[in-house]
Amino acid sequence: MTLSRTTFVQRPRGTHVMNANIKAAPPSTIWTPRSISLAMLVVSMVAVTVCMGQGGGALRNLFGPGSVVLREAYESTSSGPSFDHSNFDALLKKHVDADGWVDYEGFNKDAASLDAYIDSLAAAPFVDLDRDEKLAFLINAYNAFTLRLILDHYPIKSIKDIPKAKRWDAKRWHIGKQTLSLNQIEHEQIRPKFAEPRIHFALVCAAIGCPPLRNEAYRADQIDKQLEAQTRYVHTHDRWLRHERNGKVVRLSKLYDWYGSDFKQVAGSVLEFAARYAPSLKAAMTNGKPPRIAWLDYDWTLNDIKNKR
Repeated sequence: MTLSRTTFVQRPRGTHVMNANIKAAPPSTIWTPRSISLAMLVVSMVAVTVCMGQGGGALRNLFGPGSVVLREAYESTSSGPSFDHSNFDALLKKHVDADGWVDYEGFNKDAASLDAYIDSLAAAPFVDLDRDEKLAFLINAYNAFTLRLILDHYPIKSIKDIPKAKRWDAKRWHIGKQTLSLNQIEHEQIRPKFAEPRIHFALVCAAIGCPPLRNEAYRADQIDKQLEAQTRYVHTHDRWLRHERNGKVVRLSKLYDWYGSDFKQVAGSVLEFAARYAPSLKAAMTNGKPPRIAWLDYDWTLNDIKNKR
């Protein structure tokens, strides 16, 4: 929420009022800068209270995603079950191009196959999966659910055209025995249980401003390699990062603004994390000239192949 700044002009003592018939307002109705600031504080506190009463989703909608402490909650083992994502992999290869643009019309014709994959997620032994299996599973699940959400309302121009109650906070997606919303998958099942900020470049919200959807499913035995390739791809395209060598400003995706705490916990700062994948930025910081950060506009237009630029 952006508040405009109001300028208050104080009338010098002894200045006469032009119209003598106009009575001065009682002291109790005079709004001073201090009283306005107090009123704004009260309104903000009420808004936070209301949001807390409505659950975390309302608070996130008002202030953006909340911060979490990144930690590794699961062990990596060589034993335990694995989950087969080959059906989803085949759909992605068929309907997503190399740059992440989605053929939603084609996907719609294969909706039954997508639904079969989604049904398999509900029957999965999620609790028994190891760390890498869980991470690949959750990323694929999030992306598959998002595709299904778009197809439920297609054709649309943006995921934001979907009613808010049916979007990120709708508890309709089944993982094992749990029924979760997309926000719960991201902010409760992934972020606080994996010390892995690269997931922000893998979870796709069906918008052009999002990182591209890979045209392959994530796999436990390839998850680190896939996340690294995905993150590197994002940082070498000016839709998400723009910086000229010796430039005084680096323009970053809003993902770095929304999830800044995640990147700071791993790399120390947003710039330090981005510099891992941007040589010109790394050089500037090595030379003791870190640039100022500006945020790129986030394009919520649907990542439909019809909108490919």
